[in-house]
Amino acid sequence: MPNVKRSRRRSMRWCGRPENNAERRSGSAWLLIALSALSLPLVTGCAEESRQEVMQAFQLDLPPCQTEKETFSGQTSWPGPSLVLSFKAPKDCVNQYLKDHEADVTNPIQWPGSAESTMGDVKLSPTRPPFEDASMKQFHLELDPGKKYEIFTGFRTPKEAEFRVLLVPDGDDVTAYMESTTTGDVGKKG
Repeated sequence: MPNVKRSRRRSMRWCGRPENNAERRSGSAWLLIALSALSLPLVTGCAEESRQEVMQAFQLDLPPCQTEKETFSGQTSWPGPSLVLSFKAPKDCVNQYLKDHEADVTNPIQWPGSAESTMGDVKLSPTRPPFEDASMKQFHLELDPGKKYEIFTGFRTPKEAEFRVLLVPDGDDVTAYMESTTTGDVGKKG
């Protein structure tokens, strides 16, 4: 066993049993703090909320037509309200849905872009994904840079939440992928 100089006062034990009641209590306290920290997200709002609860908080409904292949993820509380969803529906119904929520359907953004752009000092590739990485993974979305897709901004709910919407054509239907970009009054009390 290596020769290790031990002081009478130790701030942290490397191994072994607690030597006295004070160490037992502090060890128990650390365990309780660690367990509390792990359970904090469950207590503060990361627990499962239903699609209905989240969409109601955003004051958002799906379009009035037949939808299918719906996906959803969202929350209304800590660490902040968010909503990503997708659905497949007839193109004319989705266009009306966009109009009903103040999106300008006459002026979509094309993806991929036609040229590299910059934001501050950062260069942005024209094939940069239209959504955050986590949303792209959640949607299982892989876009073909050889095709053109339409992106709409300015989609608003009565709670002033805004969404970015990407449409992926599928025959007479489109799949709409939506990600909240600002949450307006969602989650505010009163």
